[in-house]
Amino acid sequence: MLIWIDRLSTVLGRVAGLAYFATGLMLAYEVFMRYVFIAPTIWAAELSQLCMIWGTWLAAALLLHTRQHIRITILTDRLPRSVRRIQETLVLLFVAGYAGLVAWYGAPLAYESLMRGRTTGSMLDLPMVWTEAAVPLGCALLCIQALVEATRTILKGPPLPGSPAEAAH
Repeated sequence: MLIWIDRLSTVLGRVAGLAYFATGLMLAYEVFMRYVFIAPTIWAAELSQLCMIWGTWLAAALLLHTRQHIRITILTDRLPRSVRRIQETLVLLFVAGYAGLVAWYGAPLAYESLMRGRTTGSMLDLPMVWTEAAVPLGCALLCIQALVEATRTILKGPPLPGSPAEAAH
């Protein structure tokens, strides 16, 4: 089951990469249209923002799995491996708890926007749920991935600092 969670995080991380690529294309198109043809779009800024939000939240679990998120390790890398195991497990459980709370409280907010028909109020007037749903969904996946990583850390111990195994841990 742990491998299936990793695979889901990897697939959604790739989707996030495509969302960022699409963001770049849309913004480049917007700049070109605005400054070359003096004909700005009404959709590029809002859709690129939507892609960035979804890309960010969909990538969070993969970044945790591959240990590519921001970490300050000046002290933790110097801890004995047994202490690092405890420290890293506690940190991962904290991440899981925090992400779980955000998912738990964020899902009803997105659902309420869906039921009330809230929109962005912009030129495109997109449903707010399209933006708001990214947070609880991304946090739910982050919570699950953090629990997977905590389980791995308990069973195998933390990866050695700077080792190739750290990225694949």
